Amino acid sequence: MQVKKLIDRGVGYLLLFSALLSVFIVFLIFYFTVREALPAIPGIGLYKAFGSGYDAYGKITRELKRAEEGQLQEALTSGLVAARSTLQEDKESALVSLAKDEDLSDSERNKRLARIEDEYSCIQGFLDDVENLLGSDLDEAALRAGVEAAQQRAIERALGGKLGLTVPPWAREVTLNGYGLFHFLTGSEWRPDAGKLGIWLMIVGSVLVTLMAIAMGVPLALSGAIFLAEVAPDWMRNIVRPAVELLAGIPSVVYGLFGMVVLVPLIGKIPVMDAKPTNTGYGLFSAAIVLAVMILPTITNIAEDAIRAVPRQYKEGSLALGATHWQTIVNVILPAARSGIVAAVILGVGRALGETMAMIMVIGNSVRIAQPLNNNLLTIFLSRTRTLTGNIAVEIAYATGLQEDAIFATGVVLFLMIMAVNSLARLVMRERRQK
Repeated sequence: MQVKKLIDRGVGYLLLFSALLSVFIVFLIFYFTVREALPAIPGIGLYKAFGSGYDAYGKITRELKRAEEGQLQEALTSGLVAARSTLQEDKESALVSLAKDEDLSDSERNKRLARIEDEYSCIQGFLDDVENLLGSDLDEAALRAGVEAAQQRAIERALGGKLGLTVPPWAREVTLNGYGLFHFLTGSEWRPDAGKLGIWLMIVGSVLVTLMAIAMGVPLALSGAIFLAEVAPDWMRNIVRPAVELLAGIPSVVYGLFGMVVLVPLIGKIPVMDAKPTNTGYGLFSAAIVLAVMILPTITNIAEDAIRAVPRQYKEGSLALGATHWQTIVNVILPAARSGIVAAVILGVGRALGETMAMIMVIGNSVRIAQPLNNNLLTIFLSRTRTLTGNIAVEIAYATGLQEDAIFATGVVLFLMIMAVNSLARLVMRERRQK
């Protein structure tokens, strides 16, 4: 008995350690993702103020933030050299792009030229202030305070002094500037080269494809769970269950390849009159079908376990009262297994929101918001778009600067979406228990 108690206690401690380790790992992932993303969400608004001079401004602010104690002078000196070079290159690039744009009227061209000169002058003044501070005999604390004051003056100058904005010290390089988070979440354009980093189109794409996959996958998965738990004979259950579990082990790239080779050509044959753009087969519908198959084993297995966990006395009592087998399933077993079934659906939603590779391969991956191809609203399901996970996977390899930070911020948004789904499920279940 003593040995058994020791084993039970050891297993309990091991499970507790595993749970704490899991929580710690999730915390680390969330912390480092948020830390990388924080300079991005508000920085998007600052980009709109500084324009082509933003990168040069960023080099100084990054050195100010990252410099170790006793090395601030050296860090700012190297950052200043890099910032001046970057500022000149960005100005020349902006002027070349302006000269190539033949669609602009003379007045619009002059306005943009004046704006480029203003942006250049603003950041040039900021860099001159930093250089003067470096030439002064200041201790590290005074130097840091002087550079932060120069940041404040640069921001106020970029805003034209119209808003009377006072930027607190913690927000010198992450100020919202009246835009930031709002523009990041609601902007419908993702054009990093133009400073447009809105992810609303990807949020819409992720939500639409997830809802479509759940609408197609949940009825099939729930039907399969009921069949395996209550209807299928043992010999058939021993065949079907391993087949369903096998679906969970197939790599997502294989699902994506199946979608590209089989589904996309079939859906591309659906006639759509006056479609702009044309129906290529890539889009929400193809992605939703692939995703519905991918979430099928997760929901089926968990829902089956929930149904089997219902006490046998419930079923026997219902049958003894004269209910049929089907009436017992619908009115007794499924309501009793509701919490497990909801948990299965929530896990399916999480799997759908987090899927990446298969979505990249079949959704079309166009940086555009989902919209009907013609006057028929149903053609929105054939629209190409991009998901949050797809955007991260496609652009993280070559993203730099603000674009890279914005992609980390996209990951934070994905975290929050999944947390919101889980919280909503817990709230629904709590209300049902109270009733």
